[in-house]
Amino acid sequence: MTAGLRRLRRERRDDRGITLAELLVTMTLLAIMSAIIVSFMSTISRSFTEDTAATDSTNVAASGMNELTRVIRSGTELRLTGGGTVNAPVFVNATGNDATLYAYIDTNSATPAPVKVRFSIDSQRRLVETRWNATTTTTPWEFVAVATPSYSRIVARSIPVGSVPMFTYLDVLGHVLTPASGTFTTTELKTIAAVQIELTVQADGTDRANPVTIRNAVSLPNLGISRVGPPT
Repeated sequence: MTAGLRRLRRERRDDRGITLAELLVTMTLLAIMSAIIVSFMSTISRSFTEDTAATDSTNVAASGMNELTRVIRSGTELRLTGGGTVNAPVFVNATGNDATLYAYIDTNSATPAPVKVRFSIDSQRRLVETRWNATTTTTPWEFVAVATPSYSRIVARSIPVGSVPMFTYLDVLGHVLTPASGTFTTTELKTIAAVQIELTVQADGTDRANPVTIRNAVSLPNLGISRVGPPT
């Protein structure tokens, strides 16, 4: 009987469960583990978001730079109606964030014709490419100043406010050209031999990822080519 009472007392002690101290320790450990897991998952999510935003910015900037490079390298002097025997310069307008130029883009055509192309940043901070076709079919060429664009599209989005000027103009020696009166004159436009492009894109509207900047220097290989005008 004594052995039975001892066994019963031992079983009752085993049924007491956990103490308050043990419960507090367990809850504290669970809270610490939960905090570590949440922090780890948050870090992974933030890193993934930043990587995705950086990739998006890079893709947009690269696509925009490819188009800028392709068109500017096609820049050409032209013989224009009313211009006599003097070729008009490649650039019609040249500022930090706004450039208009003449270019032969579709050179595979049986009858290639130049276009006037403008790259500018609109009020929504988008880089827009606008084109006008010539209104004549042969040289001397003519472009109506107020004509409706024949083509317009968005080349790149999300150009950050406060970005450095997109275009810097260089002479044949690589020196930066600065207009004497704030705007390039026709004579000064003729000295542009290359363009340094700096395109910055911030595809992440939350600014969690840094903007991406791509730089490139583009020369004008068509300068001086005889086909830009009729023999003099």
